[in-house]
Amino acid sequence: MTKDLELRLIDAPVPAGEVVVKDLAALTTALQELTTRIGRDVVNTPGPGRTMRFMEEFAELRLRAIEPGSTVLRFAKGPADRLDVDLEQHRMAEGRFWEIVEAIRADSRPAWVTDLIAESAGKFVAALRDAAPRASLSDADRRSVEIESSEIHVETWTTPRELTDTVVTARGRLEKVDLRTHEFRVRDDVGHAVDLKHVDDDLPAAHLVGQWVLATGRAVLVSGRLVALDDVTVERLDDPARVFEDHEEMDLDEILASAPGPDPRGGIDLSEDEFVSFLKAACG
Repeated sequence: MTKDLELRLIDAPVPAGEVVVKDLAALTTALQELTTRIGRDVVNTPGPGRTMRFMEEFAELRLRAIEPGSTVLRFAKGPADRLDVDLEQHRMAEGRFWEIVEAIRADSRPAWVTDLIAESAGKFVAALRDAAPRASLSDADRRSVEIESSEIHVETWTTPRELTDTVVTARGRLEKVDLRTHEFRVRDDVGHAVDLKHVDDDLPAAHLVGQWVLATGRAVLVSGRLVALDDVTVERLDDPARVFEDHEEMDLDEILASAPGPDPRGGIDLSEDEFVSFLKAACG
């Protein structure tokens, strides 16, 4: 089931066979996210098929080699320990991936593309533009798709944001502070991030970076999903994990000493006949 995928970076401003580390990280992360989200979208298509976990294994990428020519990144795609079987959902996911690649080349977003897939495609476009002026993608079953990186646009894949008048709150750890743009970001324990735009009293708020905060502001939505708050106030919260940390530690001897032992006066009362019967049963 393993397939090879070749990404060629052409005329990059580095020696042949080399790639800037930040560009490599951006390319591989975006490409993996794109294939994973396409696989998830296929699983959510009505009809019989594989589980989400199986499709994510099928979408897994492994960097196999970095070679000259100009610079070629070779990936292995899919689990290496499964039989080479041809499943309808896999063919559908492959088809949608290459439709996205062709759409990137044409700088045109297909109508069927979800916001999440478009977000990943936009990240891949941005990574391509930074890495090289031209690029190509191919595998053993398809001819190379040539992409003029300098001619494609992240905006093609950007879903419009809707600023509402609804005031909502977001709780999480303040992880980004930019005093120049007055933009912060908060992220909760499950990894959901919300951007904070036009933060009021941003200097005091900046001192809360790394701490838990409550952010309140007008909701900014993308396809109904909260992605940001505007005109924001920020206040400090206690770390929700602290309730599990504020307790005295006890060593083993203290724990055993405080534990109740057997009650010598406890147990059940048996009559003489019941006790004789118990002894007969116990002695066989």
